[in-house]
Amino acid sequence: MKLVYFSCVLASMWAIAACQTEQEKTSTPSPVMSSVHKEGGVGQPESESPEYSGARDATMALQQEVLIYVNEARSQTCLCGTTVYPPVPALTLNSRLNGAADKYAVDMATYNYFSHTGRDGSQPWDRMTREGYIWTSAGENIAAGYPTARSVVDAWLSSPGHCQNIMNPYFQNLGVGYAYNASSTYKHYWVNDFGRK
Repeated sequence: MKLVYFSCVLASMWAIAACQTEQEKTSTPSPVMSSVHKEGGVGQPESESPEYSGARDATMALQQEVLIYVNEARSQTCLCGTTVYPPVPALTLNSRLNGAADKYAVDMATYNYFSHTGRDGSQPWDRMTREGYIWTSAGENIAAGYPTARSVVDAWLSSPGHCQNIMNPYFQNLGVGYAYNASSTYKHYWVNDFGRK
């Protein structure tokens, strides 16, 4: 079964909608995706970050590879569903967003789930704030089942909601997370955290 989910969060309103569902006969689950976006808030860092015992699986090289593909898309006119986006400035990797994204990818892979809502009830902006990223606009794309950076970025660009996060001109920073767990449902788990300070 191939599922693609898009969820969008604006201010304090939540709207969740399925973008595409396609049934296929296969023994391995097909990749899945989801995205969220929030503006107008101000993330304030918590006094202490909770301990996290998961291994970080996104290497700096992998983070750079995703950044290159995302910025390649941002450098040109892009069609996201029915909306045409003009070229927008390149994003820069942010170590705090990398931390939030990577920890979350590892958590999903370790505990075999796929959601923007963490096991502790946290939302993407909560995890960004926990890592010390003070944001005024934040968004997140997640995906599972895609084995390479190229395949996951291409999939995000093919989905209107994910593409909109990638092409959002207000975002300035990117965090990339990746985790692999052979015993989890989708094996490969990806997180892109977008932000603006």
